[in-house]
Amino acid sequence: LLLFLFLASTAIAAELPHFHKGVRPLGMGGAFTAVADDENALFYNPAGLNRVEKRGGALLNPLIDSSEGNFDFYDDVQDTDLDVTSEVTDLIRKHIGETVHFRAALFPHYVQKNFAIGGLAQIKSNIEFRNAAFPEVSTDTMATGSAHIGLAHDWLEKSLSLGIGLKYVVANKLQEVYDSGEIADPNFEDQVDDDLLDGSGFGIDLGAMYSFKPVSGVTPTIGITLLNVTDTDLGDAGELQQQVNIGVSASKQIGWINLTGAADWVDVFGDLEQDDDIYKRLHFGLEAKFPMI
Repeated sequence: LLLFLFLASTAIAAELPHFHKGVRPLGMGGAFTAVADDENALFYNPAGLNRVEKRGGALLNPLIDSSEGNFDFYDDVQDTDLDVTSEVTDLIRKHIGETVHFRAALFPHYVQKNFAIGGLAQIKSNIEFRNAAFPEVSTDTMATGSAHIGLAHDWLEKSLSLGIGLKYVVANKLQEVYDSGEIADPNFEDQVDDDLLDGSGFGIDLGAMYSFKPVSGVTPTIGITLLNVTDTDLGDAGELQQQVNIGVSASKQIGWINLTGAADWVDVFGDLEQDDDIYKRLHFGLEAKFPMI
């Protein structure tokens, strides 16, 4: 339970939230709205399912990312008597100003042209150690289980693709601040259990992509997606806020390598109300795709 609280990432200077970040989109710097042509289209732009070329799927595909200091922090936890307030205080003070991060996900799925279905189990945690005078831990942790299905179709001689994604999400959320005395209290687990919020709800994502005719071998594409239409209400666990993302991409075949460059403007209308920094809303990426052997 304590590791569930502590293995986390900071909310300070964090990028704008996205329900699930796949490995390939991360490799593109999150610029995937006008690229999505695989199972990740369920989370970035369902219209991209029309661009899927081959059937595919996976059952065991764990994704884990962690901050650099997690192992050191784990060792410090092992050396701390978490029932003694003074030792918990020393532990927090040792990590004041530091952040740790942990995310784990499993996404079994099946995808083919114009259709995808999958289930996602995911935990994302955020933690902040603060206040050296009165040490405390701020945690923002969310565990979800969700089912996803996406459909797409093309029009205008296959230049325009439209898609819809449907999802059902069950969530548990812990967003609290605890001081060292509360953490060392024998009834801390009961307190956490009381603070834990849960809920579930249905959500809808809409997307569109339009590819222009190639110019000098370069194929430009624009994409737009509306995620969590009118917000996805998860009851006591909060909501997944609506956001509009716009992206552009361009692909060119150079020899036996296909190069794709992309740029996204995330949360165009500021629906997330989390950060006004325009630079966090601009994402850029470049992908070199090698032929299958």
